[in-house]
Amino acid sequence: MGVTMRRILPSLAFFLVIQPSLAAERLQVPQLPDWKVLSSVTDKAGQATELIPATETAEAWTRRITVQAFRGVPLTVKDFLDQAVEKTAPVCDAAAAGPASLGLVAGRAAGSRTIACGKYKGDGRGTYVMHFAIRGAEAFYVVSRMWRGAPFATGQVPVPGDELLQWREFADAIDLCDTSDPRRPCRDGAP
Repeated sequence: MGVTMRRILPSLAFFLVIQPSLAAERLQVPQLPDWKVLSSVTDKAGQATELIPATETAEAWTRRITVQAFRGVPLTVKDFLDQAVEKTAPVCDAAAAGPASLGLVAGRAAGSRTIACGKYKGDGRGTYVMHFAIRGAEAFYVVSRMWRGAPFATGQVPVPGDELLQWREFADAIDLCDTSDPRRPCRDGAP
């Protein structure tokens, strides 16, 4: 992952945009075909949108993406990624995490980390998540991509290798643009 954290994938033409109201800074997240919005909430603290594959339901999803923008959150990217691990361990049997990968996106601190929960104590299912965070000037942004399924042992990665590659390409295409800065243009052509 190195210092730049992302590669632009020219084949991704559509983007889900998270934009705190009246903000010049915008998080651009690739839109996945055949995914649908499960929920979207905006309030004073920020904005959150959850997506699942179009063929799945809120109760029976196996894949999920959550895109969040938090205003007024003083965390660093490393602190957020560490907190995500700390909050997972007490609710999971067989919890483990990969190392944090830190770098920059559009000149802003960014990082990612995978966290495995072999068996969630609440419903007995396993989860595997990749968190991608960016410390923007106007908000703290988090994009989480999750797999949920049968429980698995510590050290196992339940997500197939080709799907993990898609996750990485998805994260690499996330960008932070700024409509007030010509050096950080938005891909959708916003002024």
